[in-house]
Amino acid sequence: MNTTPAAVPAAEQLLDMPEPTIDLSTVTPYTAGIVRLAAAKGLHPAWGQPQGHTRRIILDALCPHGTFGTLVIGRTSGRVLRAELIHNNDAKTPRRARGTNNVRALLTELAPSACRQGCTAQSSSACRP
Repeated sequence: MNTTPAAVPAAEQLLDMPEPTIDLSTVTPYTAGIVRLAAAKGLHPAWGQPQGHTRRIILDALCPHGTFGTLVIGRTSGRVLRAELIHNNDAKTPRRARGTNNVRALLTELAPSACRQGCTAQSSSACRP
């Protein structure tokens, strides 16, 4: 049985992803790849306040109709535990994932937002480039 995650990008692909502006030295390489994937989707990762045995990475597209949410990281393990993403302010329910592979899959299927910072559109459907 193969236990290697199928969604792990090759080292060359990781080098092409934009580098997040947060320090990733305390997380696993797999977690760092997930944070880089979030940055590539335009979610501007930033550290949030620690809570108990976890730390949070805040994700925000910085526009009113963009995706926002959190990644929850184990404080001592540095592993991704779960994620919650809301695809825009019009969304009714957040999308959640538990475990590193499911979080990566959630971020992979996420389309980058067409909304730009300072957008004044009334809804996400009116917000197109």
